[in-house]
Amino acid sequence: MELAAITLEKTIVMGLLALVGAVAYQTRLIDEKQNEGISELVLQLFTPILLFTSLQQEFTKEHLHGLLWCVLLGLLQFVLAAGIAQIVSHRQPDRERPVEQVALIYSNCGFVGIPLALGILGDEGVFYMSVFVAMSNLLIWTHGVFAMSGRTDRRFVIRSLTSPTILAIVAGMVFFAFQWRLPNVIEEPLEMFAAVNTPLAMMVAGVNIARENRKSMLMHKRLYLMCAVKLLVIPLVFLAVMQVIPVSDMIRRVAVLCIACPTGVTSTLLAMRYEKNAAYGTDIFAMTTLCSVVTLPLVMMFC
Repeated sequence: MELAAITLEKTIVMGLLALVGAVAYQTRLIDEKQNEGISELVLQLFTPILLFTSLQQEFTKEHLHGLLWCVLLGLLQFVLAAGIAQIVSHRQPDRERPVEQVALIYSNCGFVGIPLALGILGDEGVFYMSVFVAMSNLLIWTHGVFAMSGRTDRRFVIRSLTSPTILAIVAGMVFFAFQWRLPNVIEEPLEMFAAVNTPLAMMVAGVNIARENRKSMLMHKRLYLMCAVKLLVIPLVFLAVMQVIPVSDMIRRVAVLCIACPTGVTSTLLAMRYEKNAAYGTDIFAMTTLCSVVTLPLVMMFC
């Protein structure tokens, strides 16, 4: 219950940060082009820095075992979510089915999960969350592209493996393994940049939600099913499976937090590229992000 209360508090804080972004967009302090620029800064600079600095932990057997468990749990999440997504969406038209599948399988563990992990579980939470972020990035640009297009695009795979996020995680893991430390004169500004990640990421999310046609979105009945499956069914089924897996409370909480996060915007980007129903993907992103304010604390209550 204490964890649920902390999650609720942090989710409200994130919601208020997102509200600032929404208000800034509505009052024209931020336009779409500026929001895209801020989003790029978060994705290409601040999030990689946060991941790198969070990986600067003491090398212990516990940490090493934890990282290996995160890899296994990340694969379990993918298999579980993919199976449920197939059941839910298999009768949908060709333009909607892959959008639903990608939206249900992949969580926004970067934009939403990392700030929440930092707020709820601290640097160690981000340390383990980085594994889920890396796996999600790799899978969405391989399996996700295949689901949308019916083929694998090597360019996307290469781009995924050489993205700043993946490179930061690899560099952080190397520093972690060899116990290297940056000089304080470099580490201190990096930590300052890392601290910027959460408010900017949430502001971007707020702007993206404010851009939506909320009346049309709320009238779309299937969106409620998508929210229920993405935010409740999949996380709770995963949590039930976790009861028989011998991992620490920290690993379990990070894994559940990751899979309980809302849909990321990448499903929309892929839908646009491969001429699927991108508007539907955007609606799923916006609705799950809004509903996660309620569902995240609820799911974490059982963790």
